[in-house]
Order: sequence, then C-alpha cells, then structure tokens
Amino acid sequence: MTSIVSRRALLLAAGAAAVTTACGRDTSGTLRFLVPSGVRAQAAGAALGKDFTRRTGVSFEIQLSGGGGNWSDVDGRLATAFAAGTPPTMALVGANAVLTYAAAGLLQPLEPLMSEGGFRPDDYIKPFRRVNRYDGHTVAALYSLGTMVFSYNADAFRKAGLDPDRPPTTWSEMRSAAAALVGRRAARYGALHSYNADSNWTFENFIGWAGGSLMDTRRRRITFADRPGVDVLTYWRGLITDKLSTPTTTLEMDDAFLRGDAAMVFGPSTKPVRYAKEASFDCRTAMVPIPDGGTRRLPPGGGSLVIFTKDKREQRAAWQIIQALISAPGQTELCTNTGEIPVNVRATGARYLGPVIKEQPYRRPALDSVPDLAQRFQFPGLRAVQINDLLQQNIYAALTGAKEPRQALNDAARRAESLLP
Repeated sequence: MTSIVSRRALLLAAGAAAVTTACGRDTSGTLRFLVPSGVRAQAAGAALGKDFTRRTGVSFEIQLSGGGGNWSDVDGRLATAFAAGTPPTMALVGANAVLTYAAAGLLQPLEPLMSEGGFRPDDYIKPFRRVNRYDGHTVAALYSLGTMVFSYNADAFRKAGLDPDRPPTTWSEMRSAAAALVGRRAARYGALHSYNADSNWTFENFIGWAGGSLMDTRRRRITFADRPGVDVLTYWRGLITDKLSTPTTTLEMDDAFLRGDAAMVFGPSTKPVRYAKEASFDCRTAMVPIPDGGTRRLPPGGGSLVIFTKDKREQRAAWQIIQALISAPGQTELCTNTGEIPVNVRATGARYLGPVIKEQPYRRPALDSVPDLAQRFQFPGLRAVQINDLLQQNIYAALTGAKEPRQALNDAARRAESLLP
C-alpha cells in the first residue's frame, strides 16, 4: 500500500497547480475520460456509442486505468497525470475517493451544469446529489452504484429447519440462525463477511448500523474506537470463538459461499449476479440484517463521475457525457451485467431493466435499499490509505483473537490520530 500512499500524496500536492484551463484536452480538442479497466469501461463505451460525437459534437477518448481495474488503479493513474500536468477532463473515481479529491480542490461543482443542461431531479434516485456533497456543493454524479446486501443459502436453511422465506433481520436472529446451521451440519460456517473490503467498507457499514462512525461529523476526531465499534468487533469475535464464523478475505468468502461451506454472507450488490450464475443451490438475497436497535444506513460502493477541468466549455462537454451515462439507456447498459443499482429511476421501467429485475429477484433488495443510502466516508489528509490499512490490520487482529476488540481499535485510533492533518 505504500506506493498508493505516495501516489495519493503526490496527487494532492500537485493537484491545485496542475488543474488549468487547458487540462483534459489534447491538441485535437478531444476530451480525455479516465475510467477503471474492465466491465465499467465497456459499459461506458457502449452507452456513448459510435454516434455520440456526431450527435453532440463532443469528441472524447476513454482512457483505461490499467492494472486490475480497481479504484486504486484510477488513483494511481490520476496521480501520474496530475504530476505531469496532463490530467484528464473527467474521470470515474471510487466512491470512497470523492471526498479526498474534493478536499484537495480538484473537483468542479455540478450545480451550474445541472441547471444549464436540463437536469431533471425526478429522473434520479433521491440520494443522487446528497451522497456526493462537499462544502455545500454536489461535486460528483453517481454512476456505478452498489450497496451492501445479504446473500444466503436457502437449501442450507431448509436442512437446518429454518424458514428460507424469513431470513434474519437483526444480528441476534443471525446468530441464532448461524448456530442452527452449524449445529445441524447444514454448513461449516453460519455467517461470513470480508475484513479486507476496500477502505474498510464492510466495517464502515457495520459501525454505522450500530449507531457509530469512523470519525465525528466534522472529521476532526476518530470515533471508530467508541462503543459501537467495539460492540461490532465483539459480536463478530464471539461468532468466530463459537466456530460460527471465521475471518475471510473477499475471495475466500465468495469461494466458501459457493462451495456451500458458508450459509450467509455480506457483500456488495454485484455479488448476487455471480452467485446466481455459479451456485449449485437455491441462492437468495435480502436486505442486510442490522444490530438489534440499530439503523440501516448504507454508504455506497461503486464509483462516481467527476470533472477536473476549469474550462467552462469543456465542463459543458463533459456534462453531456455524464448525462448520457446516467440516462436510462446508459444505466441499463451498466447495470444489466454488473448487478449495480440504476441511479436513474426510469431505468427500472419496462423498456429498460424492468424485465431483468422481474426475472432476477436477487436484484430487488439492493433497489429497496436506496432510501437508506448515506455519504461514503474517507479519512482526511494525505494519509487516508495508511489509516485505512492500520485499521484493517487491527480489525483482523481482533477477529483472530490476537488483540481484544477494544485494544485493537484503541491502538488503531492512536496511530490514526497521529496521521491526521
């Protein structure tokens, strides 16, 4: 992770000076649009199509991040571009990075473009603007949107004498179900989650449901070591101690679920698409069970579209690209294959994703979770990645029993405080 930290520092240090009125445009007037390699890039290219430039007069080039197509690959590519003084016009960045780029003064507010470009709020999910706010402005447009969902093996439920039509809704119910599943040998593990999700996304969800947060609302004080965080880790450590769960990476969790070793798993809303294709059992998806007495709030996964250039004409051109990608056809192109949530409500209609949603009911829980969307968190300053790394290391230490949950989070908090700006 050290290379990513240094790249992020380089990006933020170079950013303000690098963004000029000429950024993002080559000598031919073509706008540069950076996207993560892989399915999202393919969906963007297909949504814009060959006739976009003819219809709009906007000439663009999609640039791929390279690597594994991860959000960190986008960060690295942007760091290099800003350092060289040749940043792209716009980019698709990870949901957890929006606050970082905004705080660095790199993102352009979208309200003027929305006003001029005929943006119709009723066409979009209500949290569309709320989850990408910074300093009173909308600084990014949701594009590839995912939430945390809960998948479970209905066949294992039946074998354990549980009702597959009534998955757990609270963590106490989930513990009881896990005990039944393991006790009656319907699965090796009752419930799993991945401790290594990008930027501690899983823990961010869990602690929010328990009424806590990673920092206070002003991002001045570390709060993940407060009681909600300790309660969350204590709960999962208890499941592990009782052999109802085990610490897993994302890949290990997926493999365990598909093998039938794990009966219940937490993961992004893209997972059920894969599970439905590969599982040999009755695989179902539900809204996430939350801690008893908690609140369901869901920081988004996925990515958002941002504009770097300060040139007004280029901004208007970039906004046309954004409009095409967040339109009903654009969202249909993306969500059909990824399992992500359409940000355009018209995309769920009969002309677009409606038939897919009807045929694939495992998409419904994510759609039903939209009202619970909350802004994604990122630690402030140049050491955000380093803080996330040390938090993840201490979460793992708590889950494995190397440290008590309170000690693990206190150790992480002390280190994190020293790395904050």
